[in-house]
Amino acid sequence: MNLVIDIGNTQIKLAIFSDRKLVKKQVYTSAELPSAIKSLFTKYNIRNTILSSVTKTNLELLKLLESKSGVICFDEYTKIPIENLYQTPKTLGKDRLANAIGAAQLFKNEHVLCIDIGTCIKFDIITKLAHYIGGSISPGVNMRFQSLNVFTAKLPLIERKDNPDLIGTTTKTSIQSGIQWGIEKEIDGTITEYHRQYPQLKVVLTGGDHIHFAKALKNSIFARPNLTLEGLNEVLIFNE
Repeated sequence: MNLVIDIGNTQIKLAIFSDRKLVKKQVYTSAELPSAIKSLFTKYNIRNTILSSVTKTNLELLKLLESKSGVICFDEYTKIPIENLYQTPKTLGKDRLANAIGAAQLFKNEHVLCIDIGTCIKFDIITKLAHYIGGSISPGVNMRFQSLNVFTAKLPLIERKDNPDLIGTTTKTSIQSGIQWGIEKEIDGTITEYHRQYPQLKVVLTGGDHIHFAKALKNSIFARPNLTLEGLNEVLIFNE
């Protein structure tokens, strides 16, 4: 069994894989993490662990993992099954690279575009030669709602609404329309531009907010909610 730990900006995810099959996935708080890890090691025969964190590595957590199994701290020096051609690998988000690795495994010998809709909206392209090139980053859904409230004097902080009307008839519904319709068209338009450069492109959608946009997009996509975890598991498999 493989244990994958993904510490992101807003969530901490733990996943158990048997080879490439996802056996268990759970979201925890930082306070719950140590006891959750101990419980998983008691329940499952975990042989390998990978830790990916966008924050500073917790040394106590690392010691705990090292006492239980071999552990890989995922960074720019980790051996990976694709070639990373990003010009500044030290600044590349671990989730972006993990998504690329997961997508390359899903669609071997094909061009793949990963779209991760989470705290930020990230586009990442992997060529059919398994070369990761790069992509783009823009504010995510909640960040856009928050920015209108923070950087204006009167606009309120509101929440996303399912299927907002195109024409907002109040300030609230106008913001919902502008942000949500804007993101939908931004994604569709960007996919179209990638298709111009990479014919027969496969598109994979993931991230915490992907479910709110998957059905609305005109372009053909594959929804893969656990892509980041799957990519990290591929790193473990590659390093066995």
